[in-house]
Amino acid sequence: MSKKVSEFTVMDITERMLKFTLRDEIAEASDYAAYNDGTRDALNEMRADMVNMSEEEFTEKYETLSLDKGDERFDLDPDDPKYQYLQGYCNTIEDVLSLLNPAYIYDQIEMLSEGLCGGDCCDCDEDCHEHDHDCDCGHCH
Repeated sequence: MSKKVSEFTVMDITERMLKFTLRDEIAEASDYAAYNDGTRDALNEMRADMVNMSEEEFTEKYETLSLDKGDERFDLDPDDPKYQYLQGYCNTIEDVLSLLNPAYIYDQIEMLSEGLCGGDCCDCDEDCHEHDHDCDCGHCH
């Protein structure tokens, strides 16, 4: 029997995302294996935490993970399978957090455009808004 759309939960949606990733019907599996592995792992971790965490705890944990994994990815070559894995992992976190808060992506972009260090960790001034500027503070500005 088909559910009404109003009966769907975030768990239902992430289950569909996971099944879709595991089926990998769109592209050659070997071309996207590392990316899909990151997607799969993020979804499995998030789905396990959805059962026990409040929205605030969940959002805080996965915002932090996404930033940490993003920082780790920043130092890798885009052709590196680990980069692809982390890309899938982070993108999936952002997709799910956007389901909970549609403004999530825009909030993240605004935060990054303001600079995470405010210019204190490098030679740039406080108005430095270059997203690819590496000032060795561990964040992309």
